Parts: sequence; C-alpha cells; structure tokens
Amino acid sequence: MKKIFIGISVIVMSLASSVSSASMSYECWAYVGGSPDKMVHVSADNKSQAVNRAKDKMRNLGIRYDYVKCK
Repeated sequence: MKKIFIGISVIVMSLASSVSSASMSYECWAYVGGSPDKMVHVSADNKSQAVNRAKDKMRNLGIRYDYVKCK
C-alpha cells in the first residue's frame, strides 16, 4: 500500500511540474500620461505575453493605462 501511494505521488508531482508553462516573472507598469502609475507582477514565457497578461490583469483590477511596459 505504501509503495502504491509513493508511486502515485511521484506521478502527480511529475505531471504538476510539466504543466507549468510560464517560466519567468515580469514586473509590469501601467503608464498614464507618460509616467508610471501602477505595477503588477505576471508570469509569462516572453515579454509580449507578459504585456498581454498584464493588460488583462490590470483591466480586471480596474487599473487604467495608456500603455504597459514589462521588464
């Protein structure tokens, strides 16, 4: 019984690690009138994906922006 539980645990852990696709954390700023206003953190594979995720997150949080920059 113990061996079965350990085997299932190993399988679940390996599946969970392979599911995560976002590999980097980005700090993204909402710019209003040319100045940084609010910041959010997002995880993404690349910078353009980070910008899109940040825009979605800011929209959901009610944060207004003229444009978004991530680094």
